[in-house]
Amino acid sequence: MQHTASLWETLCNDFESQRRGASPDQYIAVAKEFVNSARQILRPDSPRLCDAIEMSGDVYQACGEKRVAAETFEEALRVAQRIGAWIAAARIAAKLALLLEDLGELAAARTAFERALEYYERVGDHSMHSQLLNSFASVCSRSGDSGEAERAYLRAMDVAGRIHGEAHPEVAIAANNLGVVYYNSGDYVRAENLHLQALAIREKCFGGMHPDVAQSLGNLAVVYYCQRDYDRAENFYRAALDIYRRFRSSDDPDVVAVQANYNALLQKRAAEGA
Repeated sequence: MQHTASLWETLCNDFESQRRGASPDQYIAVAKEFVNSARQILRPDSPRLCDAIEMSGDVYQACGEKRVAAETFEEALRVAQRIGAWIAAARIAAKLALLLEDLGELAAARTAFERALEYYERVGDHSMHSQLLNSFASVCSRSGDSGEAERAYLRAMDVAGRIHGEAHPEVAIAANNLGVVYYNSGDYVRAENLHLQALAIREKCFGGMHPDVAQSLGNLAVVYYCQRDYDRAENFYRAALDIYRRFRSSDDPDVVAVQANYNALLQKRAAEGA
């Protein structure tokens, strides 16, 4: 065992040394050599082999080889499941889920998020639950399953509140995202309440001049616009733009979106006033 442990330590040191000395286009070759060497010195049921495969997946992803990275994480996950390394399985499943979501493979991402949540639950670690539930809910929403998205966002709010307290940014994130779900379903009253809750938390945590505060103001402006409360919508759009312009460039996607919505409001008011 000591001999294998020493070989593993040497292998890891060599991998890190080669990675630092390699150019970006050589990273993948270095990762492949590292995994092949790990397979030669480690047993198939070794947790270190799982680590080696996961590490190579990290390299592939960093190099932009997302499909190869996903396949590598899937292999690492199978090893972790086979040997009952549930902490590693939870971590790898979460990485895989986020990567699959980025690749647009929503059904596979949803399954991976469910596995990650299950495995973290199995080991009694809830530190990632709120973030994972938010991501899982986003996948559900993008897949058209607004009911499951609503339930996941509510769970995210509950978990974040119990772990961090009700006035925590993670609660605000879930509240904001759930507000968007309600807005998209035409439930403007509940959407407004959730965005107001998110706004209050963000102002308490970050102060009045923060991009997250601007996001909440912009979302509330959209809700008020849909309710034909144009005066309030205009005030909230202007407040959001004032904050964003202090932190973001004029071509930032958030600034562009809010500015476009504000311009649409002004055109609407001008047309109705004519």
